[in-house]
Amino acid sequence: MKHHKRIVLDFDDTLAFPVNRNFKDAKPNRSLIHKINKLYNQGWQIDIYTARGSISCKTREEARAKYEKEIVRWLFDNQVNYHNLSFEKPLAAYYVDDKGISPEDFIKTDIRQLEGGLSGSDIYTDGRLVHKTDARAHEVNEWFDVAKTLSIDVPKVERVVGETMTMEYIKHDKDFFSDFPHRALSYIQECLEKFKKVEYQDEKNFSEYIERIRQHIADSPIRQDVLLRSVVFDGLNEIEPPKESFGHGDFGITNMLFNNDSVTLIDPIPSAFTCTELDVAKFIASLYINEYSQKEIDLARRVLCSYNELRIEDINILVRCELTRVIKYHPKKEFIIELIQNVY
Repeated sequence: MKHHKRIVLDFDDTLAFPVNRNFKDAKPNRSLIHKINKLYNQGWQIDIYTARGSISCKTREEARAKYEKEIVRWLFDNQVNYHNLSFEKPLAAYYVDDKGISPEDFIKTDIRQLEGGLSGSDIYTDGRLVHKTDARAHEVNEWFDVAKTLSIDVPKVERVVGETMTMEYIKHDKDFFSDFPHRALSYIQECLEKFKKVEYQDEKNFSEYIERIRQHIADSPIRQDVLLRSVVFDGLNEIEPPKESFGHGDFGITNMLFNNDSVTLIDPIPSAFTCTELDVAKFIASLYINEYSQKEIDLARRVLCSYNELRIEDINILVRCELTRVIKYHPKKEFIIELIQNVY
């Protein structure tokens, strides 16, 4: 079990409340047991650590020999679900831990899974922080640092441990784009303008992107003839090759957290070939995928192409490419094929 879904739980005075060292009849913390069992059933690793025996025993091995059966019996009698019981916790006056939380606060905390889009990433929140596993966590953190120098709103990162990034939880108005499309598009265009301020040394070539799309077509389990005709033969090779520039890499509507006066960008893909054209195309494609109205899609395409001086025909080709790219991830593959055929 990876650390990002492990809970380390104290025993005495947290899970159980002994009175006058009567450990056998310790009062159970029913609210905490209920919470722990619920998380256990959701796939969390529950490890119990105890300092029991630190005073009465000379070693932790002696403490285990003296108290393990008693604690295991108590856990069984009180129906506590757990994975491991460790006696390696030392007794101390204070435990200083950046992930520490009191039993009372833990019981009140609503730990819940967040949708990870098509990436399959493990994302959860307690309403204060968001924890996300991502093999590119350190690269994402570096991208956030660059974005902050451009005055682009990104989450505040608390820490990156291994492949797990812990960052602030940001409230999101999921209806904002539909309710205030012009304002939302102005926020999006501001981000695109700020991207352009980064002096960028070309490292990747647009031909690499074309080859990746060809590979997606080759790997598609359905309708390769439609994909080849709609994506490749209808102009991909005729587009004026855009130059690589700083961008998001996955500039879709689900990676934008809106509120009244700004948009916060999340989940960039720093290793992807990026340019203004693809950021715009990815955004338009995301509106199709998330089933926004044709009126909203047409408005976004018209506004973003106009402000960035892009040909709508070229963007439509790239939108079809981006839709092709998600076929292998999306559960409704025929739905995506139909979208591709309708983007003209």
